[in-house]
Amino acid sequence: MADSNSLLLNIFIYLLAGLLAVPSAKRLGLGPVFGYLFAGILIGPWGLALIRDVYTIELFSRVATVLLLFLVGLQATPDRLRRLLGELLSLGLLQFLLTTVVVTLVAMLIGHSWHHALVAGLALSISSEAVARHAFDERYPTGSPVTETGYQLLLTQSMLLVPVIVLLPLLGFEMSSVEGSQWPRVIKGLLVMAVFGVVAHLVLGRAFRYVVSIGLDEVFAAFAVLLVIGMLLVVDALQLPLELGALLSGLLLIRSEYGSAIRIAAYPFAGLLVGMFFISTGMQIDFATFIRKPLETFALVALLVFAKAWIIRNILRYSSVPRQQRIWLATVLAQSGELAFVVIALAVTYQAIPDKLAAQLVLVIALSMLTTPLLLFYAARRDSLPARQQSDTGLDADELADSQVIVAGFGRVGRVVSRLLKDNGFRAVVIDHNPDRFTQLRSEGFLGFYGNALRPDLLKAAGAAKASALIIAIDDPDAAVDLVRLVHREYPQLKLLSRAVDAEGEFRLLRSGADSVYGETFETALLMGEDVLELVGMSPLDAQAVAELYRDKALEQQEQRVQQVQGSKSVWP
Repeated sequence: MADSNSLLLNIFIYLLAGLLAVPSAKRLGLGPVFGYLFAGILIGPWGLALIRDVYTIELFSRVATVLLLFLVGLQATPDRLRRLLGELLSLGLLQFLLTTVVVTLVAMLIGHSWHHALVAGLALSISSEAVARHAFDERYPTGSPVTETGYQLLLTQSMLLVPVIVLLPLLGFEMSSVEGSQWPRVIKGLLVMAVFGVVAHLVLGRAFRYVVSIGLDEVFAAFAVLLVIGMLLVVDALQLPLELGALLSGLLLIRSEYGSAIRIAAYPFAGLLVGMFFISTGMQIDFATFIRKPLETFALVALLVFAKAWIIRNILRYSSVPRQQRIWLATVLAQSGELAFVVIALAVTYQAIPDKLAAQLVLVIALSMLTTPLLLFYAARRDSLPARQQSDTGLDADELADSQVIVAGFGRVGRVVSRLLKDNGFRAVVIDHNPDRFTQLRSEGFLGFYGNALRPDLLKAAGAAKASALIIAIDDPDAAVDLVRLVHREYPQLKLLSRAVDAEGEFRLLRSGADSVYGETFETALLMGEDVLELVGMSPLDAQAVAELYRDKALEQQEQRVQQVQGSKSVWP
């Protein structure tokens, strides 16, 4: 009981420290990452020492690391990987290798052995996506050349983490001298990667389709969690690091056709999990190293940041990033980040680096991240374009097409609208919760999100913030009204066009905020009536004229109802 109370108290301290530190850091313009780091330092052994137990600190750190790597794997969507192939993969790989070589040489020059220096080079070459994401959100819109290139370079580093984790035991010479060759461990890691790839290609899609066909969201969620835990159990049974299993789990799940649904479900927790990781990291920073060697530490941080920025800036000459923004992007990516902490922790486990060097590297990484706000202030002054000026020109044609229209529901109405858009050169984003229809829309080449359109995180992921219109074509009239209210409140700029089953449904939707409402059977009934008029003796031209007159009157009546609704809204208490 005492242990349970202690664990609950520690979790409470974690969350409270984050809630207090992060808002303060954001008000100072430092970003949430620095707030979480400071919170960890504050409650850790070098701060107020609110949490002192080494086992508790290590437990939180291990759990946060595993969850972080799972989230990293979920970032590698098939679309992002396809865009990565080509010059950006080459540039990202070149940046990683050059930085590794430079850091390794510097570490060797100051007296470290080559394999210790190589571990330092591999770790410090990886930038922080958490820091970069905050900087991108503050200055440049999603889809601009700056952010797209930055995210692709970060994705390359994340993907390179897989072979680094698998091959890292080969650098643990001290462990090899005691336990023997580490090649069997490496071979097991390679086999696990191969087996996971085969499972993702041959088995996972069918399994998910079966689970989704049951029609219960909780079964879908349970199956996804079961897969992750099962994969972690497999790698643990093979005496491989859980970090590898978590990363491969994310990569495996995101490759399935329902990977977007899993990623969206995890999205609300992503920021909190990343925050817990940085709090755990802040608690483990050893300031005794800084006290012993302050000048050396500052020199190493400065050398790392400027060398890395210089390498990235020169590599960006071969990218689509405008010349004026290269210094800014290089500055954003010049620090090391969260995945570097993971590499160092694994290197300590494999005895690939001594504890003293690991403590110094953790300190250098943390301080390099803390330099980013100051350096970005200087870099922003060299940036000739004002912040967020590129919002219209930065998006490529495919992204504009994808984000123009969202279609909620791929039934008889949504299917027609989506195909009409596609046939005329536009691609709608479709949201549907029916597994059969979702499989069909994916097979027809539509960009789809599986889930309930009423979920705010799903609408956000589908691009509601930058879309021009939402087509509501779902079967449930009450859900349609709820969706209109939700979107009208959260995305007032979005035009809402909805189907309606009857006149009462039309009025409810207009009352709730829909811009246009269409009776589902109106045109069908009108065509049928026109044919009947011809059958009873009216000429085709007269029948067409009568039908058009009726349509005009109906549209006029609908316009009057719209005005009445708008008038009633203006005096609604």
